[in-house]
Amino acid sequence: MDINQVTVTGRIMQNVTRTADKNGVISKLGTIGIYKGKDKQTSEPLYANIPFVAYNTATEFIKPNTKMMLVGRLNSYTKTDGSPYGKLVVQLQVNSAYPIATSQDVNVSDAF
Repeated sequence: MDINQVTVTGRIMQNVTRTADKNGVISKLGTIGIYKGKDKQTSEPLYANIPFVAYNTATEFIKPNTKMMLVGRLNSYTKTDGSPYGKLVVQLQVNSAYPIATSQDVNVSDAF
């Protein structure tokens, strides 16, 4: 396991963008919402929204509005925004993506 490797679970947001470059490399950009717990004052759920980028094989499994487990590396860079220091952006570079089945996704029947 790589020292910078992380595993996160959450719901893929609706805004997933799929592109391919001239060399045929497919990439997907999106955001995963990770549940952080409840707000102590309002009891509303809190989420951390982490942007991600996935390439080639990992893109086949990433679908909008699904619960997934993403495995990859955290990358950070400074985005220039006109301020003297810029804005720190953290992004997950996805190596593997796995859908998570929930009780709502499973059909149960009594047929033998």
